[in-house]
Amino acid sequence: MNHISISAIIPAYNAEGTVSRALDSVLAQTRLPEEILIVDDCSGDATAIVAGTYADRGVKTLRLRNRSGAAAARNAGIRAARGSWIAFLDADDEWLPGKIEKQATAIANRPQVSLVFCGSEEFSPEGHSLGDTFRGAPVVVGDEAWKALLAYNFVSTPTVLAPRKLLLELGGFDERLKVAEDQDMWVRLALAGPLAYVPDPLVRVHVQPNSLSSWSPEDQTDYTLPMIERHLTALSEQLAADEVRRIRGARLQNAGLINCAHGDLRGGVPPLLRSAFLGYRPARAVRAIVGALVRTGLTRAAHWTQVGAPRL
Repeated sequence: MNHISISAIIPAYNAEGTVSRALDSVLAQTRLPEEILIVDDCSGDATAIVAGTYADRGVKTLRLRNRSGAAAARNAGIRAARGSWIAFLDADDEWLPGKIEKQATAIANRPQVSLVFCGSEEFSPEGHSLGDTFRGAPVVVGDEAWKALLAYNFVSTPTVLAPRKLLLELGGFDERLKVAEDQDMWVRLALAGPLAYVPDPLVRVHVQPNSLSSWSPEDQTDYTLPMIERHLTALSEQLAADEVRRIRGARLQNAGLINCAHGDLRGGVPPLLRSAFLGYRPARAVRAIVGALVRTGLTRAAHWTQVGAPRL
């Protein structure tokens, strides 16, 4: 097996309570990365101090001068790294012991890959398993994986290894994106070469309300959908009209479902209707709209039951 050098990049913001778990999981790997780098995004807590206690085990800390966000923190880590491959991990999450070893084997078997990822499992703040991160969404790794990634995401950031040289050539993560900068990067990597997938769930993703990757429902409309539209425009000559409709419909429906699930009908119903008009799973869109309206009505009814109906 040709030896590859791997740098683990861990962006962190106010992660004093979880960064030890992340670092311990890296140090417990059956195949250790050659470099472990914490990128402290101007934390106001003891993140840097906690990370510093691992210095004698080779962990380095890069502290950013200004609060920059997840994309910029990862880019700073990529630039500072010395490994030929970058393994991403968020300070909230953890790897299982065989992750790096299995992915390094996948790279050795297909050295031309632009990205290798694995399965992941989500956990609640209370430690309860929430199942597969993407709820069983189909994984695609062929020559047209980029088309699938345009329609829906199935790559979780802390599962990814990617070539440092290629990440730099592509300009790194788009720092203009508050969210979905990872999805944008996976699409661009998939356009540059094939993907490799290790199906084992080798990453535990801990859902946290205040992480670098936290988002709000309207972020779908403000960031994710416009990012996909830019790709559709740039790739228009490589996509058939029905593929564009399917991709756009899938993304609109997902945005609508997320917003409705968070009680934002104004942000959720319009994209659901647009997805239905595009012919993408219209029955599902209608069921989601009706369900959201019913839940909103019940919530309002419960409110007026408690405080009394308004006088007319």
